[in-house]
Amino acid sequence: MHFWDLAFSNLKRRRGRTIFLILSLTVGVSMMVAVISITGAMRASVESKLREFGANMVVMPKTLEMSIAYGGVNIAAIGAPIGELTEEDATLVTSIRRKDALRGVSPKLVGAIRIHGREFILVGIRFRDELKMKPWWHVQGDKPSLSRDILLGALTARQLNKSAGDRLVMGDKEFRVAGILEEQFSTEDQAIFADLRETGLLFDKRGKVSFIEVSTWCAACPIETIVEQISAKLPHARVFAVKQLVEAELSQVSLVTSFAIVLTAVVLVVGSLIMLLTMMEWVRERTQEIGILRTIGFRQYHIMKLILIEGVAISLISSCFGALIGSLAAIVLYGPLGGLEASSPLDFRFIGISVALSIVMGTLPTIYSARKAAQLDPATALRAI
Repeated sequence: MHFWDLAFSNLKRRRGRTIFLILSLTVGVSMMVAVISITGAMRASVESKLREFGANMVVMPKTLEMSIAYGGVNIAAIGAPIGELTEEDATLVTSIRRKDALRGVSPKLVGAIRIHGREFILVGIRFRDELKMKPWWHVQGDKPSLSRDILLGALTARQLNKSAGDRLVMGDKEFRVAGILEEQFSTEDQAIFADLRETGLLFDKRGKVSFIEVSTWCAACPIETIVEQISAKLPHARVFAVKQLVEAELSQVSLVTSFAIVLTAVVLVVGSLIMLLTMMEWVRERTQEIGILRTIGFRQYHIMKLILIEGVAISLISSCFGALIGSLAAIVLYGPLGGLEASSPLDFRFIGISVALSIVMGTLPTIYSARKAAQLDPATALRAI
């Protein structure tokens, strides 16, 4: 009889414990593949967003804030703008010393407008600058080319029952819906985008802007230097680096990833300990069997080989099942848990590493048990018969 046949025969005779061992290791492998695949995909998505944003900045008017508190508990805060931003301020931004690093400057004027008895957010923009800064925007219809062309967010278009080519009256002016912005899953879906100067006329704020978005050509650009230069040009404004906000989100994902690694490591160690205790119990129960094998000519390395084949077989089966279940769980749970878009959260290199690690964690306790089995004294083992 071949060693493999003998090993699998022993596993079949102890079917209950074999299934228990396979399940205990499968849980650890599936958790490792699922949890770390999801957190890894989340990290990759955030890093992609960071590269996409570059070193973007937002320029806003300075404000004085007053907290509203009741019983020592802060309820809200009210901000009083100290000054206003204008289109000329956007021009000043483009005159900083590091203007070569600037990709685009997009001033915006935001306000509320009533249409058919409902309030909507109207955002005045310079379409050429905005479309250049947001290449992920996809427009169903035409891109605005005239001053009376507008874009509707996906939700706003449904609420107004408008499509590309329709007409929309705002204030006392008629505008053409050039296109519909594909769903962004953000507040942009609820907005109306119009020409900056036309919006200024509607709100009677000619030349005024609510804030200015600034983007650079690269994520590695000297953002701190650019922020300082813009702040020097616009002392009445505050400059925020969006990159810092994304990096803060990335640090949170890293924290979750570290926790997931520790958790899965604990589960794998517990599975490995279960494997060790179970294999040692097997060796104790098979004392008579080992004594007979030694008597008929089996040497120590033969006994070790037999026990190792059984342990490695269990580890291989557990790893394959765990990788499959963990991959399916990662695909199913990534959307609800990750909250980010991705074609697939799976990294097959990582899955291979997980499988190899689980095989090692299952094999190490088997080696110890195999050594103990091989060191049994044949005479002592036979006296147990």
